[in-house]
Amino acid sequence: MTEPKPVLEACPPSLATSPRTDSSKFDSVLAAMLETVCETMNWEYGEAWVAIDDKVLQISSTWQTQTRLSRDRKLDWESFHACSQKFVLHSAEGLPGRVWASQTPEWMVDVSAESESYFLRHQIAKAFGAKAGLGLPVLIEQLQVVLVFFRSEAHSRDQECINLTEAAVAQIQAQLLH
Repeated sequence: MTEPKPVLEACPPSLATSPRTDSSKFDSVLAAMLETVCETMNWEYGEAWVAIDDKVLQISSTWQTQTRLSRDRKLDWESFHACSQKFVLHSAEGLPGRVWASQTPEWMVDVSAESESYFLRHQIAKAFGAKAGLGLPVLIEQLQVVLVFFRSEAHSRDQECINLTEAAVAQIQAQLLH
């Protein structure tokens, strides 16, 4: 893993100089997407992975937990996010990297039951109770992002949930960027 750099510093100049978007707006868009999806689609936790060049993804500092969670579950997700901060992924590496490479959503029934080579944060998932996961590719201006959502219960692939999550993300993106 390479040493991460702050996501805002890693944003391409086109995003920072775009007349429609700046780094604070980018963070606002990410936060709104994560919050809306967590609250409406019953995902407990959401995070964003941002392409810092054409080969590397880095986790954003922007993340969200569902407001209806217990204090202990929120602390578990906070710890999960804190432990994830050092991860820098390449294309096709880990859930975010595979989603980025394929540009298609990926559902994982139970990330804590996967091998470390398939889900790189396997041990962190086991420690903090991450189970079902969904990764979605998103393009915000010229910046490629992968949104990843988790629940603390394993769940078989749910195509309706995938479709509704994609629709919620697209709706927020359209409202905030146009």
